[in-house]
Amino acid sequence: MSPRNASERRSLRASKRVTKAYINDLHGRLATFQHRANQATSSRSTPVSLSNQAGERDGSGMNADTRQLEPPERTDRSLAVSASGGGETKAPLTNPLAFHITDWVPGPRGKPIFMGASSTWAFGRRVLGMTHEKLTGSSLCPDPTSLLFDDGVYDLKWDGNKANYSQDIFDVSKLPTADFARFLINTVKFHCGQLFYLFEEDRFMQQFEAFHQNPSQRARSSPLWFCHYLLILAFGKSFVVQSTRSHRPPGADHFVQAMQCMPDFTCFDGDPIEKTQVLCCAALYLQCVHSRGPAYRMIGTALRLALEHGMYTEMHGIYLDQVYVQRCSLVWWTVYVLERRMSSLLGVPMGISEESISASFPPISRSIHGPNVLEMHVMLCQILAKVDLTVYGSEGKLDSRYLSATQSVLRDIAKVTEQLNGSFDLYVNGSMSGMSRISAHLHLLEHQCIILTTRPLLYIFLQSKLGQSDPALMGWLQSGTVKALLQICVESAQQTLRILSNLLEQGLLETFLPIYMDAAFTSTVPLLMAAAIDPSILPDHSPWTHRAYAILEDMSSRGNISARLIRSELRQLEGELAELLSGQNVNPATTLHTPSSICGLAQGGDPVGMMPAAPVGVEAQHTLELGLAEGFGQHYELSPDQLMELANSLDVDSLTWPLPGMDDLAV
Repeated sequence: MSPRNASERRSLRASKRVTKAYINDLHGRLATFQHRANQATSSRSTPVSLSNQAGERDGSGMNADTRQLEPPERTDRSLAVSASGGGETKAPLTNPLAFHITDWVPGPRGKPIFMGASSTWAFGRRVLGMTHEKLTGSSLCPDPTSLLFDDGVYDLKWDGNKANYSQDIFDVSKLPTADFARFLINTVKFHCGQLFYLFEEDRFMQQFEAFHQNPSQRARSSPLWFCHYLLILAFGKSFVVQSTRSHRPPGADHFVQAMQCMPDFTCFDGDPIEKTQVLCCAALYLQCVHSRGPAYRMIGTALRLALEHGMYTEMHGIYLDQVYVQRCSLVWWTVYVLERRMSSLLGVPMGISEESISASFPPISRSIHGPNVLEMHVMLCQILAKVDLTVYGSEGKLDSRYLSATQSVLRDIAKVTEQLNGSFDLYVNGSMSGMSRISAHLHLLEHQCIILTTRPLLYIFLQSKLGQSDPALMGWLQSGTVKALLQICVESAQQTLRILSNLLEQGLLETFLPIYMDAAFTSTVPLLMAAAIDPSILPDHSPWTHRAYAILEDMSSRGNISARLIRSELRQLEGELAELLSGQNVNPATTLHTPSSICGLAQGGDPVGMMPAAPVGVEAQHTLELGLAEGFGQHYELSPDQLMELANSLDVDSLTWPLPGMDDLAV
């Protein structure tokens, strides 16, 4: 390539970047204008009485019953024309979570707490706060005894100040015997080994044998390994010892000692791979005890250390040993997965862009992690990052752009689902027995991506129903495109609870690692919202919420305080939504059913994934009487064809709105 051509191409790329940035800025200003218009409309409006809405005409000259006879595409077009024509109030669909307007809430200690856009904790708190304020007229009280807050769940007796701890940081008198330590190490390997590369067994056990020949001397001469050893012991005890008698988690003594003797990595010259693994262990432990801010900071340090040593690259070079390259690759993808998931849970930007990463998957990963586990985990985390960047970023603000982002994410999920179903089938021989923990973990992450992508729609409609935004937004429930997205959100939430229920029945439900607890919370909030918005989306949430409460109660009974607080928070949300809807006598409207556009259709057209409609309370009682095996035995797995069909059926253009004038954009 000639210098002139290279210069021209760089200039063209720069021009495209400027043009895209300018267009994004215009879209952002337009989205802000439309969002303000919706808020202004809601301040002059009363909450929609959906029982009346069912029989009202909407400006298109057709009532709801007439529109149900039309195909989804025509219905969507009719809604767009109706809302944008004549003197009708325009109610564009925007993602309110992407505007950063209500991102701070008071914490239990008086300090404001940031609520990230994609954070599941923040989403649940927004929904509860909005419902509570509508019901009582006052803000939600930040009570740490009934609501979950970061850093206030467990008492680690560690404030980060090493000067406050006078005991010998290399004291080995309280360490377990060698036999018990081996058992704890194997326990950590069972619970974490296939998901995270937290330690390299051969090297680690060589150091272990040397340590037990002279513990006091080896602890001081190998401070990095000793810190690593203490962290592994802390995990092992947390997996083995489950107690409700203390607010201090099992293994906390080992964790605190590890923090005390952890070298200052600013100047410490040690093995970069083991240093990164130590930081990953510390970050994951903090995540498990719901210290998610410190966990995020710790994994951020691990990420920067990995970047410093080039682990994110392909690592080609004559000075690089192949074994070292493979170890670096395994550590890098562990850092990547943890960083992506922790960033998403906090709702903050990712630490490195996907375009900057060129690391490959080492062949050794298949023998360590099993067939394709590492690759599949990474691919799902890549989708998770895309959701955070697009659906909850600038692209998620404007109606059509939000749906375009959603469509793109669903297509990516469809591609990954084909590999996921092929290599990690949930059920053996079509039954629900014998579920694999690893398969369950990956499928739960898949459903998490779907729920995170589609749940902003539930927030939009609940916000409108409670009078927090334009009541006319409820008219979009007539859209086949919107209804299909709501349906797949509900079905993914239901499938999540099915998976967790079967893990519970098999005694495989993880208590210390927060993966399953987060999945239960992520799935239950949308189900409560869907049932409150419209029974055609979910006739009765009680079979599912009862199962979620049973799952969280099991975790709580084994010492997980976070699970108890989440259960309390969900019950409060359920009660306040029920009281609010009952007190206002607000009944959801009869809305459009579009079975042809919903993913939950098995071959032959039989609906699966959704429980059959039943009177309130009857289905829950019936399910609980039957027991898990019969009541929740129905299941489905998302097929890539169904997901791709849903993505391709989204009529994005039907939700496009006329641009306001430039004077309006300047507001």
